[in-house]
Amino acid sequence: MNLSFLRPLALATALGLGILGSAGAAEYSTLDGEASTLAFGYSQMNVKMDGRFAELRATELSFDPARPEAAKVSIEVALSGIDAGYDEANTELAKDEWLALAAHPVATFTSTGVEALGDNRYQVTGELSIKGVTRTVTAPFTFAQDGDAGVFEGDFTFQRADFGVGEGEWRDFSIVANDIRISFRIVAKP
Repeated sequence: MNLSFLRPLALATALGLGILGSAGAAEYSTLDGEASTLAFGYSQMNVKMDGRFAELRATELSFDPARPEAAKVSIEVALSGIDAGYDEANTELAKDEWLALAAHPVATFTSTGVEALGDNRYQVTGELSIKGVTRTVTAPFTFAQDGDAGVFEGDFTFQRADFGVGEGEWRDFSIVANDIRISFRIVAKP
């Protein structure tokens, strides 16, 4: 009995199951807040400083590397968890001239589009809201699978004056520069 016709059928079945299995596992929809980091860099009196945010959460997250153009993300950052590198700066940032934490305790980013650039490189465009002001920003990022997690890493720069961060005497960029660099490492699970 010649069973050679079963080989193509077995191969097609195996490939079909493999594609279905990987497609279901490929969509990342849950942010791992403990493994994720959101940091910032700035210059104070020409000295490079670094800071970070202690708490971020995703109110919406959907990324399938096979369909990046359909991705969606909405991130909330609790500004009360800011660490600008030293206590005096943290206290100052809570004031109305800076982040006005009493009135604006959360910064948000909501994507409006994701574009694949090739070689696991992408860029996300969206609306960044800080201190009640919303601006469109674009951030390039890379994506890599790490076990059952997806890791998104990237950075972008914005001008603090565009969001009213640093008002009054702090509008002088010779003390604190206008450029704020945001870097992120977002870890997501299916």
